[in-house]
Formats: sequence, structure tokens, C-alpha cells
Amino acid sequence: MSNQNEIVLDHTGYVGHGNTPAAWTCIAILTVGVLLAVVGFTIQVMILLWVGIALCGVGLVVGFVMKRMGMGYEGDAARAAENGGHGH
Repeated sequence: MSNQNEIVLDHTGYVGHGNTPAAWTCIAILTVGVLLAVVGFTIQVMILLWVGIALCGVGLVVGFVMKRMGMGYEGDAARAAENGGHGH
């Protein structure tokens, strides 16, 4: 019995998994922003809530700018391709 529908998986390509400086920085700032917003909402301090929300916006912008500077997945993948397809 032959298996003509066999699927061959190629695991040699680079997969970033979001482990980049841009992703880590963005998520760190977003985490602090969300925590501040939740605490501000919970204890009903509106300025803390809005500072947290603003910090979330800053985190998104910082992540986007860092990605455009080559510190995101695309830059990481390009460096991996230069090294023969291996990341890190």
C-alpha cells in the first residue's frame, strides 16, 4: 500500500516566533501600560487609567518604529538568511 498523499514538512526555514528586540520592548511597555490602566480603573484614579492607556499607545509606536529600524521579524529573518538560514 503506497502513500501517494504523503506530506513532507520542511523545517529548515527560519521561524522568528516574535523573539525580537522590537517584540520584547513593545510587550514590556504594553504590560506596564495595561497594569497601570487596570489599577487606575480598579481604584478609580482616572489619571492613572489614562496614563496607562497612553502608555499602551506609546508601546505600539515604539514596537512599530523598532520593527522599521530592522529589529523586528523581517530584520531577524534577513540576518538569519545571511548566516545560512539559522537564527541565533
